[in-house]
Amino acid sequence: GARLQVAATALKVALIAGIVAAGLSSGVHARQEPVSAPGGAAGFFAALVAALWAYDGWNNLTMVAGEVKNPQRNLPLALVLGTAFVLAVYLATNAAYFHVLSPAEVASSDRVAAVMMRRVTGEGGAALVSAAAMVSIFAALNGSLLSGARVPYALARDGYFFRRFAAVHERHHVPGFSIMAVSGWSAILVLTGRYDQLLTMVILPSWFLYAMATASVFVLRRKQPARPRPYRTIGYPAVPLLFVFGAALLIYFTLRNSPRESIIGIALIAAGLPFYSHWRRKAAQNE
Repeated sequence: GARLQVAATALKVALIAGIVAAGLSSGVHARQEPVSAPGGAAGFFAALVAALWAYDGWNNLTMVAGEVKNPQRNLPLALVLGTAFVLAVYLATNAAYFHVLSPAEVASSDRVAAVMMRRVTGEGGAALVSAAAMVSIFAALNGSLLSGARVPYALARDGYFFRRFAAVHERHHVPGFSIMAVSGWSAILVLTGRYDQLLTMVILPSWFLYAMATASVFVLRRKQPARPRPYRTIGYPAVPLLFVFGAALLIYFTLRNSPRESIIGIALIAAGLPFYSHWRRKAAQNE
């Protein structure tokens, strides 16, 4: 539940803070030399996919927006402060890495934190990184499952998905069946490939949907200008236009760099279109 999520997140941040402090306060200093990223724009966007995964989760708040008190104030506040906090943690962590390791060492390792802590404190530090990774993964999965399960729940509630997903626990008032189903599907996906493959399969379709959701702002403003809007986009229309443009660039380069995983991710989403069309016709008939 919410208390477990808060506790796991607090523990995760504390462990990361310990790793950052150990790196920045150590007497180990790497020799820093100017380097350039290979691959040009394609290489930059390939690296951006992994970086965006660190920030992904900001959208989870919108999935539970219906349960947020005073959304006009709290939604924008949580989005801005949450993203800023993740940014600070991300930059501090990378500063610790590059304080101890050279750019070449960082680029050649897929376990940068463990390599850094092993150099600073020995094998005990590497064990701390493993513990922090497990806590971090649990906290991220728990939060994503609790919020992500609200999507099939809302679809089922509105008649666009299997009715069973709309079931709500009588005592705890949560979509229990939807949470269990999404958890099961996530477990199946874990068994289908490597972490980097799953990351690409998730990031590209996610940003495709983010771009569509942002573009819908223009459509709704035009078709429903008088509709009540508790929150209005700051900097409209420049801000959503820039977002859609950036998402389009990311989608293009991800398709170019990882076509197989990208196509699989898009195909999984496209597989739901016939079902959506069926439920949409059914909902129209019942009106």
